[in-house]
Amino acid sequence: MSQPIHVLQMVDSLHVGGAEGLVFALTRGLVSDGFRVSVCYCEPGPIADDLTKMGVHVTRVPWHSRFDPMLSLRMADVIRKDPPQIVHTHLFKSDFHGRFAARLSGVPVVLSTLHSCNDWARNPFFGFTYGMTTRFADRIIAVAEEVRDYAISHFHLASSRILTITNGVDIHRFENKKEAALNLRAELGIAPDAPLVGIVARLDPPKDHETFLRAAALVKKTAPDVRFAIVGDGPLRESLVKLTADLGLDREVVFCGRRNDIPTVMNALDILVLSSVYEGLPMALLEGMAASRPVVSTAVGGIKGLVVDGQTGLLVPPSDPKAIADACLRLVSDSDLRRCLGQAGYERVKEKYSLDEMYSKTVELYSSLLSRHGVVQHG
Repeated sequence: MSQPIHVLQMVDSLHVGGAEGLVFALTRGLVSDGFRVSVCYCEPGPIADDLTKMGVHVTRVPWHSRFDPMLSLRMADVIRKDPPQIVHTHLFKSDFHGRFAARLSGVPVVLSTLHSCNDWARNPFFGFTYGMTTRFADRIIAVAEEVRDYAISHFHLASSRILTITNGVDIHRFENKKEAALNLRAELGIAPDAPLVGIVARLDPPKDHETFLRAAALVKKTAPDVRFAIVGDGPLRESLVKLTADLGLDREVVFCGRRNDIPTVMNALDILVLSSVYEGLPMALLEGMAASRPVVSTAVGGIKGLVVDGQTGLLVPPSDPKAIADACLRLVSDSDLRRCLGQAGYERVKEKYSLDEMYSKTVELYSSLLSRHGVVQHG
């Protein structure tokens, strides 16, 4: 009896985030379909426990600097101890070092997913160097057309080597959450009828929570009954708590930390905001739209293809607190607009951003590349 195909997912961290969430969703689907999956990561996070509970073998490979030549060797050692037929890398360190390690170890199929339009890629040296390592991959996946175009431009990739497989979301997870959402509001000390504006994102610089908080301060001047929820954790928590106090928002802002009940969180919000300075195709927006929440987002990366301004949400420039505040106030004062944008966003996600479609296209690519390399597949 043939052995199942072994897929090794390599990712920089197992924190809660969009890329990490995609790795988890992809791994869950692969395990369900009879693949053997293992995960190699650099920075620990709560998703490691979730994967272990699923029966997935996880291995931590620590890193010591952005360009750590020994990291490739440590990754190669993991690969050689339990050789996979496919190595699939995610995020900078795993892409840069993992692709080389996989080729060094004779892995038949190597591919990477690009999750964002990272600012560092605009540096010609970093962009060129990273682009050179893509030669070790059979194929590059972009999570949005905008990410694909960005990669072609800044990594000098041939268009034939990169394809788009958009992120997807399971809309059914966001249904029938009204009672749970009311309970969550009570838990957070927020009245059922208080307008609640939230941001769901790791507390990292690219998400620009500072702009969100400065927008909240502007909203407060006009609509003092609005409350704000910051959902997520990360290295900037302490500085953001301090900024909240400095802005006089202690009463209005609730820091919720990391939550495992994102469908309930989304349903508890009246408006979802994303203030990122750069993005790929953020899962938080897909999840908010799946919950029929109206969104206010910066017009960066793949967001420009996801959110149709004025139809499925409101787009604003990055690093502009007033623009975010004005958009939020417009929605707070117009329940019909909130409802229309939320419903249109739901329909758009349902039609174009299916988790099942994302998964099936990825597995089809796996199958095609395995066949090209003459690897016999199970089943």
